Amino acid sequence: MYTFYWKLSPIQTGWLILTNVFGYAIGFLITARLHMLFEKPVIIVISAIVLSFFWSLAVILSLFGLAPDAASWDLVIFIIILGSVSATAGSILNISVMSALADVCDEHELLTGYRQEGIFYSARSFFAKASSGLGAMVAGIALDVINFPTYGSGEEITESMLFNLGLLDGPFAMVWGLIAAFFYSGYKITRKYHADIRDNLNQKKLYNS
Repeated sequence: MYTFYWKLSPIQTGWLILTNVFGYAIGFLITARLHMLFEKPVIIVISAIVLSFFWSLAVILSLFGLAPDAASWDLVIFIIILGSVSATAGSILNISVMSALADVCDEHELLTGYRQEGIFYSARSFFAKASSGLGAMVAGIALDVINFPTYGSGEEITESMLFNLGLLDGPFAMVWGLIAAFFYSGYKITRKYHADIRDNLNQKKLYNS
């Protein structure tokens, strides 16, 4: 995308790291405050939607001719701004999901009597790796579908190919993020419910002791 679609130079591409620098720093600073103001299920779903939307927004706008010119520094700034919003949402989402897993462990202990953080966190790590690998596979298949040239093939990259590449990294990528937000909406542990869980666990421990 950076090389062929946006036509950025290596130096321009390097500056895009600022999206993660700004985004993850902001997310780190504000997530705890957000958890105090809003319920965790709401934060998780909204951050997943914002992440998906702003991840693809620059490409979608470019498909409608609303982005700065390719290879320009205005484009670099444009991508950094939108990407920083996406990275902020991603940071909030990651922190919130890891926190939510701890709440799920409490609920699981109350329901089953077993404390299994290791199983839950290792399962999440496994599926994160699996989904990353699956995503790479889907991306490769998608490039084959649009007949994007392979390295060293010598085939010319046409405007039609670039447009289709934009569709993949824009609307197509956004759909998967919105599907994730839908599944995240199944998480229902609110502050009050979690407080009740902790109270019940503490009572059980006192009774057993």
